[in-house]
Amino acid sequence: MDPARYPRSAAAILRSVPQRDRALLLRLGLDLDNPAHAELFVEGVRAADDAIADQVRWERERLR
Repeated sequence: MDPARYPRSAAAILRSVPQRDRALLLRLGLDLDNPAHAELFVEGVRAADDAIADQVRWERERLR
């Protein structure tokens, strides 16, 4: 599944964050139960997914 073609839903992204990581993010001031914070986090994850997909495509093209 290509992240750029099939982005994960916001709910799926938030469900994938382990409780231990949620606690760490909360200590850093990011409360994933706060809708504004959750939206910011999801946007960041999606941007990272897109960047990874771009890198994979670039590497595949370079090997041709």
